Amino acid sequence: MNLEDITRLIKERRTHPTRFFNEQGVPKELIRQLLENGNRAPNHKNTEPWRFIVYSGEGREKFITEVKNTLEQAQQKGTKVPTDKVTKFALHFRKAPVAIAIVANLDAEHRLPEWEEMAAVSMAVQNIWLSATAAGLSVFWATPSFINLLGSSLDLKPNQKSMGFLFLGYANRPFPANGRESIENKIVWKE
Repeated sequence: MNLEDITRLIKERRTHPTRFFNEQGVPKELIRQLLENGNRAPNHKNTEPWRFIVYSGEGREKFITEVKNTLEQAQQKGTKVPTDKVTKFALHFRKAPVAIAIVANLDAEHRLPEWEEMAAVSMAVQNIWLSATAAGLSVFWATPSFINLLGSSLDLKPNQKSMGFLFLGYANRPFPANGRESIENKIVWKE
């Protein structure tokens, strides 16, 4: 691989809405390889703060049911839950053959600031996303507004936080390149 290859791959990376996914499944070994590439992300003090929960097949429907039960309990306790957002979230799970919960496993010894651990998890996600792009997969990252209510549904420990869900599948159509503002507008050179 050279700089031109990695540049082309980065420019090909897209966000694909799950409504454009088809029903083709994603092989478990491919998912494992994507997650292994995520596992190679840089992180301070080698804490490797990323954790992943993979939902496929019937596991997706079971999780949707668990989430709905959790959110109903939250509503009964007076928490406002945007039902339209819950419906949209469930549609992502039903449309994508694979959903991966992204979890930040924060350093229990508090040796690092939380933001640094979450940045490392985001770097793992970027590795996964670029690998998925290279494999011809489509990806959508969702961070629902009710994400902080999902701890029990995800069986999170006290030092863990949900960072959303990656939905993987194959799109029915290619997506055009999205424009970016020139990098020159985002650089300050001090020479």
